[in-house]
Amino acid sequence: MMSKKKWLIVAIVGAALCLVAVGAVVIGLVVWHVVMPVDRSLPVYTHQQTDSTHLWYRRSTVTCGSAVYVNDYEEASLLLVYPEPIKAIGRAPFGNALICAIDGQKPTDYIAVDCGSEMPAYEVFRNVKSPVFDWRKAKFQAMEFAANNSGVSSDSASGMIGRAEHKRTTDPALIADVVRTLSAGTPTPAELPVSMTSSNLSSVHLFSDELPGLKFCPEVYRDAAGPVYLAESMAAEFTNRTVKFHARWIPVSPLFTQWVQTP
Repeated sequence: MMSKKKWLIVAIVGAALCLVAVGAVVIGLVVWHVVMPVDRSLPVYTHQQTDSTHLWYRRSTVTCGSAVYVNDYEEASLLLVYPEPIKAIGRAPFGNALICAIDGQKPTDYIAVDCGSEMPAYEVFRNVKSPVFDWRKAKFQAMEFAANNSGVSSDSASGMIGRAEHKRTTDPALIADVVRTLSAGTPTPAELPVSMTSSNLSSVHLFSDELPGLKFCPEVYRDAAGPVYLAESMAAEFTNRTVKFHARWIPVSPLFTQWVQTP
């Protein structure tokens, strides 16, 4: 049960590039995941996966007693602020995977489920009795952008793709511009794009006091020719050993474009 984002990395970058990029870190995580002792007294959650009502998505549920948690379209853009939670509250039904509490969240609202195989890979699951996070109405205090920069030279057409970039802003106008684009912008008529690679696909991370321990992370695509697009989330379609990615790509405003492309 691997997340859509991780399938994207595997499909685009390839296993060899991943090994080169993370090297010893990967080996350390694998060793940690294998030798980490598991508390056998923790309750075991059951797991089920079905087609989502949202095209191209899958609906995953984990259950313990009467508590049911879900990861679907509404949770696809939620990530952990700290990707390696340490407070185990249960065991997943596969391997030594754990169910963990999320710092800042009540376990009755959100939990983190290790959906990885060789390495820990925690995904956010919401209690079906808890309301869906409404990012359209939420107040965000900060936003971060961390571009992927592997394999593409900085002398590309945009002049920006390929540079190591990480920036943070608390500008309410810029943050509001991103939310407005996602909620009211007009998507492109055709799915984008054939030139998508790990170097021009990234995300913005929006932080809200209304969502402690988690962050809302829409996708960002920067075309080599210059245009920039946002999408609430992205889904993978697997057919005959091939993968195709689907998203509702929306052209961004000049304000966000300038912020992304400014060193």
